[in-house]
Amino acid sequence: MNTDNGQDTQQTDLPDGAKYRLGKSSITGNVVFSPDGSQLSVCGDIGTWIYDAKSGEEISLLAGHREYAWSVAYSPDGDTVATGTYEELWLWDSSTGLPRTTLKEHTDHIRSLAYSPDGSTIASGGADNLIILWDVEAESVKSTLKGHAGSVRSITYSPDGSTIATASSDESVILWQAGTGKSKVTLNGHTHVVNAVAYSPEGETIVTGSSDGTVRLWDAFTGQRKSTLADYKFYLWSVSYSPDGSTIAVGGRDGAVRLIDPSTGELKSELKGHIGSVRSVAFSPDGSSLASGSEDHSVLLWNLS
Repeated sequence: MNTDNGQDTQQTDLPDGAKYRLGKSSITGNVVFSPDGSQLSVCGDIGTWIYDAKSGEEISLLAGHREYAWSVAYSPDGDTVATGTYEELWLWDSSTGLPRTTLKEHTDHIRSLAYSPDGSTIASGGADNLIILWDVEAESVKSTLKGHAGSVRSITYSPDGSTIATASSDESVILWQAGTGKSKVTLNGHTHVVNAVAYSPEGETIVTGSSDGTVRLWDAFTGQRKSTLADYKFYLWSVSYSPDGSTIAVGGRDGAVRLIDPSTGELKSELKGHIGSVRSVAFSPDGSSLASGSEDHSVLLWNLS
């Protein structure tokens, strides 16, 4: 059991709606739940922390990178945690916290990671403008996708695994055929860095969040813009769909987490408690909780039920 006094102190004076506050270092990348919702992984400057998502207690620290971790992702079966750092992709045993292997092909920081739904492939996006698809079993490169003129900030697979969407500092999102690595369509319209991209649960809509302050919805098949859902006039860092598709969570520079109805654009609620930019938001698999990671060195777990 975690008896760290600093951690205990953090659980006092929690904002309304928050279950607990985590954080022992600078939050440098994303936060993500394990597929079964039992764990929460947090990228930090000294490694990637794994917490018990129910109690908030620390399970392990994935440490060994030469530099801080930028990105983290779970395999679909939850057995493996992938972390991206400078030039290197590390795979860890999620139960023991021990490293399994290190893969190196990027020439700069790995800013984003995503497993294919079947778990056979890991897609990594880097500050070298490249997307690399890795064969998980062979621990080797399957293909390298080139098309972005800027850092790849966010990457995700469509629910059926047929398409990969990548968001970049070049202000665009590219949709790629997952099987061939060929580009299908480019989503243009943002006027600044696109920091986040996510699919709706049914796979028909894509949501993007940009430093231009807008949240936009796109047709996942044609790439046509459906609507500008919100315009907040400040940097947006992260967007995420709830598992039932009824809510989009948005994290930005003002420190608040906003929950938006994707069908109407209506603001459903606003979660306030951070004093720094919210760099990452993630729903639990059952949709009852939301984790938000901030530049204020904390992660808040919010009760949405």
